Amino acid sequence: MTTLPADIAEADPAAGRYRIAAVSKLTGIPVPTIRIWEFRYQAVQPVRSGGNSRLYSRADVDRLCLLKAAVDAGFQIGTVAALADGPLRERLKMRPGPMPAASARSASAVVCGEMLGARLTAAWQARHDISVIAVIADAGTLPTGLPPAEVLIVESPTLSVADLQALRRLRGLLQPQLTLVIYGYATRHSLAQLDDEGVIALGAPSDPAHLARICQLGLAARGKVQKPIEHLLREPAAARRYSLPFLATLRDLPTRVPCECPNHLAELLSRLAAFEHYSLACESRSPPDARLHARMHAAASRCREVLEQVLGEVLDHEGIAQPPPPATGAEPG
Repeated sequence: MTTLPADIAEADPAAGRYRIAAVSKLTGIPVPTIRIWEFRYQAVQPVRSGGNSRLYSRADVDRLCLLKAAVDAGFQIGTVAALADGPLRERLKMRPGPMPAASARSASAVVCGEMLGARLTAAWQARHDISVIAVIADAGTLPTGLPPAEVLIVESPTLSVADLQALRRLRGLLQPQLTLVIYGYATRHSLAQLDDEGVIALGAPSDPAHLARICQLGLAARGKVQKPIEHLLREPAAARRYSLPFLATLRDLPTRVPCECPNHLAELLSRLAAFEHYSLACESRSPPDARLHARMHAAASRCREVLEQVLGEVLDHEGIAQPPPPATGAEPG
């Protein structure tokens, strides 16, 4: 293993050197697995800093991503670790079934965080596989009129309960296929919640080239077959279509349907909205309890989304004009 001179042996992503914890986050490979692949199979050859820490190059990270793709496709690490990158890619092409490789198509991204947005916009200008189509200041101020995007990238110095709640509202508004959070400090509890909700969390600082690769890999992985219920609970529900005052009015409105089902539907939606808010506000408890409440919030949000679709059809049938959507952040839930 090569040792770098002390004056250049810094774990600086901009210089193309990463410590093992950062490599684990970039590749999705656990730290112990990286060590085993390195020692047992010589999969990569990191250098050593003056302080004797492993430092991995960008080529090492790309190599580990390729090996992980092979293992995910069903190959044994012992059979592919000795292959050069070219033969390994050829073997992956011959493997039947989908594999988590980067997509050749262009992906669109909305970035939350002005500094990160400016950085990614400049770094991705010459790329053809991903582009920044909008930048917003923060997740707490929900914007309107944003174009649809496949990827949401959020810069968040911390991951408090309020940060997680704002992130869920933003995901509900934008409906991205993939969400990445670049964080400064976070508890294991917060990171576990993001993982449960299908959000990829990466520690800052972030390298634009590897963020682009992670976006492509993440979008490809979203194409895997998933149980319908689990898919619904992991993906964000749409933002609310009907305000609480409108639903209150609709509950007592005379209808053409003798069974008064439209009134009952409005009542049910009001209660679901209240439960959405309740389950979201309960996340200050123990980690297992918080994860369970996050699941309940996701379930309530999806039920509300489905019933709102039906209520829209009922309003059309009754000849009632569709109201404008509630102002974002104007009501709880």
